[in-house]
Amino acid sequence: MALTIAWLLTGAVLLAAAGLKAADRTGTIVALAAYGLPGWLAAPAFAALVAAEAALSAGLAAGIAGAAYAAALVLAGFLAAQVVALAQGNAGAPCGCFGAGGRLTRAAAARTGLLASVCAVLPLLGEGPRVPLVLSAAVAGAVVVLAAGRRNAPRGALEIDGEGPPLNVPSPLAAWFGDARGATEHGTAAGLGDVWLALFTSPGCALCRRVAPAAQALDGVAVRRFDEVADSHAWAAARVPGAPFAVALGRDGVALAKGTVNDARQLASIVDAARARRVPASSRRAFLGRAGGLAASAAGAGMVGAVIRPGDAEAHHFCGHIYTTDGCPHPTGLPRIDRSGLPLRARDGRSVDDLGRLIDALGRPVDEDGRLLCDLDGRPLPAAPRTPVCQLTGARHGIAVTTDGAWYRCCQGRVRKLVDCCSPNRIRINGDRALRGYCYERRKVFCVMYFQSTIPC
Repeated sequence: MALTIAWLLTGAVLLAAAGLKAADRTGTIVALAAYGLPGWLAAPAFAALVAAEAALSAGLAAGIAGAAYAAALVLAGFLAAQVVALAQGNAGAPCGCFGAGGRLTRAAAARTGLLASVCAVLPLLGEGPRVPLVLSAAVAGAVVVLAAGRRNAPRGALEIDGEGPPLNVPSPLAAWFGDARGATEHGTAAGLGDVWLALFTSPGCALCRRVAPAAQALDGVAVRRFDEVADSHAWAAARVPGAPFAVALGRDGVALAKGTVNDARQLASIVDAARARRVPASSRRAFLGRAGGLAASAAGAGMVGAVIRPGDAEAHHFCGHIYTTDGCPHPTGLPRIDRSGLPLRARDGRSVDDLGRLIDALGRPVDEDGRLLCDLDGRPLPAAPRTPVCQLTGARHGIAVTTDGAWYRCCQGRVRKLVDCCSPNRIRINGDRALRGYCYERRKVFCVMYFQSTIPC
């Protein structure tokens, strides 16, 4: 009986690992890419890994000795990758073991080694349970499918006050829909829709390609697409944080709803929210909205000229997120980090120390060409510490901080991971009230860092 339970528990651990990976696809792919996998290979590797773990868990539940030995080999490969990463100083980085939430530590490596040993020993101890393979495979497949479906659990779009244009006031975006009610844009007549939908997309964004056809299928909606490169003025005017993003306007030019969208359902929620918030035309508010919309249309070009374009704004924020949370202090400016949270120079991803100097693989300060920096007597300058950005932020401000959760944006054709540096403080680094964000327990977002992956989006 005890042996049967051991077989089943081992299979359950592998199935849990597969399910948690499937539930956080983007986070797991980014974690795999951080191990050195090329971005184009990380997504197929994710799918293969989830399928392999689910299949091995089904085999263990069925008591198949070959599945136990195969699981031991797979886990031994995981262990080797973890040991190499630890030897390279990457302790504390996301390990991707149980989704993106786990961290790479010696304890995590020991856990992997223990699980591999258990899988190798089980067939030697005796036969496993005789659960029909068809049944165990069906259960494993159902768990993975249900876990993957949780990624789309939010039915509505992500609407954050500081992102995008302010609601319930005239928006300069109305200027791009034109004054002529019969004018068309991308095949849709602006005057025929009771809602004007501004859809912001980016070149190379797979989600954008999926959402765009759904926008055209919406009934009673006039759609105007804004490309990040070709329509950078509109992006700047709307303060769009990333793609795909949608803003719904009434025909008076007032912004009624907005948010980040990932699928047709979330896009439809933007339109539904706009219609629910629309004020009857006879009200005083609607009159003021129409007047403001006309003023915004008339002054649209001048307003656009006064805002920062996305390309220029990269010097001031990262991926449009200055509007909700400021960046953590960083030796070279923008808070770009590597997979372990250590500082990188934003423009090229090269390692820097706490003084902002470029360093080589041994931590020694070097110049742009990789030559050691020397003093006037020709002696190499001493190395300086290189501290995780969140930890250095806490030391600088005298607060307790920790790196908790993260979320993702599609920036310049690649997935960018925005990482919360959290503290118990009620005030953020930019002086605003702190938000819960993706912080755990009772901590709140103090500032944000980012990790630039190679994963195409």
